[in-house]
Amino acid sequence: MVIFASLCWRVGQGGCPASKKGGKAQPKVPLNTLPSEEEQKKVLEEAKATLNREAFFMKRCLDNKKLMEALKHASTMICELRTSLLSPKNYYELYMQAFDQLRHLEAFLSEERQSGKKLSELYEIVQYAGNILPRLYLLVTVGSIYIRTKEAPAKDVLRDLVEMCRGVQHPTRGLFLRTYLSEMTKDKLPDVGSDYEGAGGDVNDSISFILQNFTEMNKLWVRMQHQGPVRDKARREQERRELRLLVGKNLARLSQLDGVDVAIYKEAVLPRITEQVVNCRDQIAQQYLMEILIQIFPDHFHLQTLEPFLDTCAKLQPTVDVKSIVVSMLDRLANFAAQEPTNFPREIDVFKIFSSAITNIIEQRPKMTAEDMLALYVSLLNLSLKVYPDKLEYVDQVFNNTTTLLAKLKEDGVDYSGKECVKHIQSLLNIPLSIYNNVLVLLKLDNYTTIIPHLGYANRRKIALEILNNVIANETRIPEAEDVAKLFLAIQPLLKDEEDQTEIDPEDFDEDQNKVASLIHLFDNENAEKLFLIYATARKVFGQGGMKRIRFTLPPLVFRSLRLAAVLQANASSDDEWNKVGKRVFKFAHETVTALARTDYKQLAMRLYLQCAEAASRAGFETIAYEFLTQVYEIYESEVAESKAQFRAMTEIIGTLQTMRVFGEENYDTLSTKTAVHSAKLLKKHDQCRAVYMCSHLFWKPDAEGEGFKEGKRVLECLQKSLRIADACMDSSMNVKLFVEILNEYLYYFEAKNEAVAPKYLTGLIALIKTNLGNMEAGEAGADGNSAEKAEQVNTFYNNTLNHIKLKKKNANGLAYGDIDL
Repeated sequence: MVIFASLCWRVGQGGCPASKKGGKAQPKVPLNTLPSEEEQKKVLEEAKATLNREAFFMKRCLDNKKLMEALKHASTMICELRTSLLSPKNYYELYMQAFDQLRHLEAFLSEERQSGKKLSELYEIVQYAGNILPRLYLLVTVGSIYIRTKEAPAKDVLRDLVEMCRGVQHPTRGLFLRTYLSEMTKDKLPDVGSDYEGAGGDVNDSISFILQNFTEMNKLWVRMQHQGPVRDKARREQERRELRLLVGKNLARLSQLDGVDVAIYKEAVLPRITEQVVNCRDQIAQQYLMEILIQIFPDHFHLQTLEPFLDTCAKLQPTVDVKSIVVSMLDRLANFAAQEPTNFPREIDVFKIFSSAITNIIEQRPKMTAEDMLALYVSLLNLSLKVYPDKLEYVDQVFNNTTTLLAKLKEDGVDYSGKECVKHIQSLLNIPLSIYNNVLVLLKLDNYTTIIPHLGYANRRKIALEILNNVIANETRIPEAEDVAKLFLAIQPLLKDEEDQTEIDPEDFDEDQNKVASLIHLFDNENAEKLFLIYATARKVFGQGGMKRIRFTLPPLVFRSLRLAAVLQANASSDDEWNKVGKRVFKFAHETVTALARTDYKQLAMRLYLQCAEAASRAGFETIAYEFLTQVYEIYESEVAESKAQFRAMTEIIGTLQTMRVFGEENYDTLSTKTAVHSAKLLKKHDQCRAVYMCSHLFWKPDAEGEGFKEGKRVLECLQKSLRIADACMDSSMNVKLFVEILNEYLYYFEAKNEAVAPKYLTGLIALIKTNLGNMEAGEAGADGNSAEKAEQVNTFYNNTLNHIKLKKKNANGLAYGDIDL
C-alpha cells in the first residue's frame, strides 16, 4: 500500500509535469484550430524530447527493478500524447515513438511475471493514475500481460479494456489509444486452436471485442471531420484518409480469426459492420469501409452474403461512390470464377442478384453520373461472361438494360458522349467479341446492335471495324441470310452514308471498303438456295452504299455468284434443273453489274460483263452470253472514248470472245465481225494493226484435240489487213516493229497448219522487213539515243524470230519450213 500511495501522490496528485515543464506555456490558438506547421514542428520536437527523457528514466528504473518509479516516468512520458496542438500526421509520429518505448515496459512486465509477481495487483494499481490517457495506456499495457499470464480469463480483461477506453473521447487521442489496444491484444484473442480458447473465452468473445473497438474507433474517426472551421474541411478529409487504415485494421483482425466461418460472418459479423457503416452517415467512412470489406474477407463469404451487402450499398449516402464499390465486388467475384471455376457455387445465381441490385441502385440514385451507371453494366457483363459464358441470355439482358438506360438518359437530356461514357459503351461491345472471338455468337443476341446507334459516327465506325476485323481474322463463315442482315446492321457505318458522318481520309475509306468486300467471300452455305438468298440480301444492302462504295462491294458479289453458278451446274441432277436455277443466278449477276453500269464506273461494269459472258458460255447459255456481250459493246460504243482505253477494251473483248464456244454460227459471226470492225476503227494505226491481227484468233479456235472452229481464209484476211495498216504507219521504227509482230503471227498459224498461210507469205514478209529495216537504220543513224535504242530493240526482236525459223528449218518435222526463203 505504501507503493500504491506513492504512485497516487506522484501521479494522481502531481498530475502530468509535461503540461508545465520548464515553465514554458504552450502556444495559444483559437478553439479547434491547429497552430501553423512551423509551430507544430516546434511542439513536436519539444514533446519528443520530453518523451525520450522520461523513457530514459523509465528504462533506468526498470533496470534497477524500481517498477513504481518506472511507472511514474511512463505516465509522464505518455502525458505528451495529451496534446491537442498536433495534426494527425504529427501526432502519429509522436505516438509511434511512445509505442516503441512502451514495448520496453511490456518486456519487463513479461519477465517479472516469470519471477512470480502478480499482475492482478498491478492491473488495479495503474488504474489510479491521475490522468485518464496515461492511465489507459498503462492499463492496456499491463492488461495485455495479464491476459498472457492467464491469471484472468481473456474475455473479461478484453471486455474491461474496451469499455475503459470509452473514457477518452477526443477524436485523435481516442483513435490512437484504441489503435494501441488493438495492437497489444492482437495475439491474445480467444480463437479456434489458440492458447486463450476455453476458460479464456471463445471466438465469439473476440468478435464482440473487435467489433466494439471498431465501432468506437469509427465514431471517433467520423468526429474528426467536425473538429475545426469549415475552411479546413479539405485538409481534415485528407488527414482522415491518411488514418483510415487504423480503423480498417480491426476488420482485418476479424478476417484473420480462424473461428469466423461463413455462418458466423453472415449472422454476427456482417450485420453489425453494415449497421455501423449505414448509421455513421459519413461519406469517407462508408466508402472506405465497404471497400475494405470486399478486400479482406474471402470470396465464398461474399457469395453467401451478396444480397445484404448490396442492400447496404443502396442505403449509403448520396455522395458515396457506390459504383466503385459494386464494381470492385463484381470484378473480384468474376476473377474468382475465372481462377477457381470448380469452387464457384453454381446454386447461387450471382448474375440475377447483381442485375437486380444495379437496377435498384440506379433508380434510387438519380444523381448518379452516366459514366458510373455504364461502368456498373460493364462489370456486370464481365461477370456474366466469366461466370456464365454459356448463358447468352444474361449477356443479352445486360445489352437490353444498357439500351434502356441510354434511351432514358437521352430522353432526360443527359449527355453521355463524354470520353469515359464512350469508353464504357465500347467496352460493352468489345468484351464479348474478344471473349467469344466469334461474331456468330454475338449475332444470336437480340440487343447487341441496339447499343451501337447511341455512339457518334467515329466510334460507330470504330466498333464496326473491330467486328469486321474479327470476322476476317478468324475467317468466320456466315451461313444464314438472317446473320448477314444482323452483321450488316452492326457494321452499318461502313456500308452507307449517315447523317452525322464526318470526313474520312480517302486511303482509310478505300481500306475499309476493301475489308467489306473481302467479307463477301465468307458468306457460305452448303444449301445453294440459302446462299443465293444471302447474296440477294447483300446486294440490297450494298446498293444503298452509293457510287463510292459499290465499286468495291459489287464486283466480288458478281464473282461469288458466278462461282455459285459453277457449283450449281456441277451438282445439278438434270439439264432442266440446271437451266432453271442457272438462269436465276445469271440474271442476278446481270442485275448486279447493270447497277454498277448506271454509275460512273462503266468500264468496270464492262469488264464484269465480259466475265459474266465467259461464265455463261461455260454454263451453256448462248442467249445469256450474247446478252452480256451486247451490254459490253453498248458501253464500249457510248462510254469508251480515250484511245488507250479503247485499245485495252478491244484486247479484253477479243480475249474473252476467243475463249467462248457456246455461240452458233450466226451469233458468232455477228460478234466477231463487229469486233473486227471496231478494231479497225481505233484511232492510232499501231493500235488498229495489233487489234486486227488479234482478231485473227477469233477465227482459229482449236480444241484440245486440235479440231474446233478454224477458218483459215478469215485468218489470212485479218493478217493481210493488219499488214496494210502497219505499212501506213509513218514512224519507221514502229512500222518495222509491227511487221515483226505480224511475222510472228504468221509463224503461229503456219505451225498450227493453217493451209491458207503459205510459206510465200512468210518469205515476202521477211523480204519486206529487211528492206524497211535497212531504211530504218539509215534514217536513225543521225537520230537521238532513244531512237537508236528502239531500233536496236526491233533488230533484236527480228533476229530472234529469224533464229527461231532457222532452228525450225533444221528440224522441219514434216512442215514446209524449207520453202521459207530467209
